[in-house]
Amino acid sequence: MTNTIKISFAFIALLVSLPVCQAQSDSNVYNERVVVTSRYKPVVEERQKINVAPSITDTVATMPKSFTYDISTRRLTSLYEPSRIKAARIIGEPATRLYNNYLKLGFGNYLSPLAEVYFNSLRDPDKTYGIRATHRSSWGSIGRAADEGESPASDHYGQAPFSLTDITAFGKLITKSHHQLSADIGYQNDFNRYYGFSDSTLNHVLGLSRNDIEKSSYRASYNTFSANFGIKTLNTDVRALGYEANVNATDLVASYGQNEFNVNFDGNMHYGFTIAQKHKAIAYLHLTYNGYFNRFNPTELPLGTDSNYMALYGLADNNLTALANLPIRRYLGLYKANPYIDFIFSGFQIHAGGVIMLDGYNHPGSGKVHVYPDATVSKSFFNELINATLEAKGNMDARSWNYIRTVNPYISPNSPVRALSHYDFAAKVRLNLSKKIDVNLYGIYSNLNDDLSFRLDHNYLLHNMFLPVYDSLTRIKLGGSFVFINDEMLRLEARGNYYIYHNKATHYVGDQRMELPLYYRPDFDAGVCATVNYHDKLIGRVELQLLGRTPYASVTAANGADSTLYLPLRYGLDLEVEYRHNKALSFFLKADNLLFQRYFYWENYPSYRGLFLLGLTYTIPN
Repeated sequence: MTNTIKISFAFIALLVSLPVCQAQSDSNVYNERVVVTSRYKPVVEERQKINVAPSITDTVATMPKSFTYDISTRRLTSLYEPSRIKAARIIGEPATRLYNNYLKLGFGNYLSPLAEVYFNSLRDPDKTYGIRATHRSSWGSIGRAADEGESPASDHYGQAPFSLTDITAFGKLITKSHHQLSADIGYQNDFNRYYGFSDSTLNHVLGLSRNDIEKSSYRASYNTFSANFGIKTLNTDVRALGYEANVNATDLVASYGQNEFNVNFDGNMHYGFTIAQKHKAIAYLHLTYNGYFNRFNPTELPLGTDSNYMALYGLADNNLTALANLPIRRYLGLYKANPYIDFIFSGFQIHAGGVIMLDGYNHPGSGKVHVYPDATVSKSFFNELINATLEAKGNMDARSWNYIRTVNPYISPNSPVRALSHYDFAAKVRLNLSKKIDVNLYGIYSNLNDDLSFRLDHNYLLHNMFLPVYDSLTRIKLGGSFVFINDEMLRLEARGNYYIYHNKATHYVGDQRMELPLYYRPDFDAGVCATVNYHDKLIGRVELQLLGRTPYASVTAANGADSTLYLPLRYGLDLEVEYRHNKALSFFLKADNLLFQRYFYWENYPSYRGLFLLGLTYTIPN
């Protein structure tokens, strides 16, 4: 390339660079860019090194700014009134069809019928009502009678029936003032026989055979009439006063002239407030009253009654007329006030209160005041993995005739009644290992006064009647439960309890003080259950139950030492299977005591070896 061409190119480059340099010095022009597109050959020319360090001067000057602001709240009054928005209608799945009736029928061995009938109103936001009636009974015999010419059988107990019939009508109404009114009336008949004597015992004690006695001479029949009325506020406002009250009346009319009328009032008031301006709390006041009016005026006595029975009332032997004219009347009452507060503080759920009882049950006529704790503290740890609870509670519970006969249906007429006084201190832990596994562990220490138990009543020669016994003792209960649920198709359950008892009543055997025996309190109980639900079509349940050795009596040796007698370990296997043909029709099979064990839950009262029940359920289409 010639020198002329080189000079021309240098002159052109100088002209191009002039406006660029001017743009760099003009502070009012930014983001200007020149793009030259041409063939380019990079060449590094030799130049002299510049030994002066460059200096950078920021062309943007910053100045600190200071300012103040004020926030004030002002109510903005608007004259505009928006129109009401109509409630939106949610379009979703159609409401599930409801049925207003249900029928269940079944029949099993030992002549065991079953019937249940339910009728109720359909879906209504303001009211519901209905009626239910159930009947379950069995009329089988235990053992085989001896053939003609043989000695009376020692294992034949004749017919051992039980029957339970219950009819109840109920209703609820929600008023426009947000109150719920409820009422129900009912009738219940509970029937059984004091069958706890064999043919050989009957012959040995009374010199009679089974055909010589009337079945009505050792029956036990309980008729119960009940009515309940309640009112409850449905206002959910925390700071509004809420309340609930129920009044119940129950009249028990039983065989052998027993009558017990019970009036119960149960009321609850609550009010929400704030503690230290940040902790919400609810205060409660729970009030109850239980009054019992007992009357005993027998016109006949059970089979095998000892003459000493009437001697208790200062009457001559067999003087039934005088006994019928000597009614025994008693009034027993329990009054309870239970104030408490529920609140949450630093993650602790706290229930704090107390129970004040006026005892006119064990102390009729005078009354005695008892004070019990009512406190619970609970907290979750490790992201709800563990929930721990501590409890300290106490109360008094009436053991009326109507209660005792549900525990032991073979009690003697006019049995003594007491109220249980108990203090319970518990530590409980719940492990939420996963959504499918739930574990509960607990330990409970109880101080019990007048705890209910039983022994044979020696005023009845056939040894088939029981007398309530009230013991004072301490009890330690250690137990737990395990539940595994797999998508509602499989449910596994296991539970168990171990008991340690100490009787406060003692006696001397020589120079050594010994505790008196405690009856009908097993040392442990346990159960395992599995439920399978196959697509809501086939449902099965199997359960294994264990009940430890149970003391029932004691014999005294010549040296005064007591030897305790035990009922053997009780074990039972139960099975339930249901096939749902459709929503209206299903079939079921229920089997109890599948291991065919002839166990004794009460002394001298053997059980059926196995009870099977086959039946169906049906809903009549509307």
